[in-house]
Amino acid sequence: MTDERIREIDCGIIEGTTEEERVARWGADWREQDLGMEEFRMVARRGLTFLEEQIAAHADKRILVVSHGAFIGLSLQHLFPEQFKKTHIDNTSLTILTNRNNGWSCALYNCTKHL
Repeated sequence: MTDERIREIDCGIIEGTTEEERVARWGADWREQDLGMEEFRMVARRGLTFLEEQIAAHADKRILVVSHGAFIGLSLQHLFPEQFKKTHIDNTSLTILTNRNNGWSCALYNCTKHL
């Protein structure tokens, strides 16, 4: 199954550009400009909505979700604001979340031992 809600963050007009190209086009303060990038809180909100829907549809089952690093990191920051103020997700890493009694826990974060 595929679902648009777990797609990577929409980077607006900076999509596909390098840091060097961004600075040349929009200046060193390009991060402070409105360049059409999806708001981080909206990325996290769609992530949580997706997870909650999957939990309801597949109660007491294990669910595998495959997505992109920024999406996963922002969703984790939303679920665990004290634990994950900043996140870095390595390519092909594994993170295991558990939801019990409407509460979330993170048993494994950004594991790459399988590589």
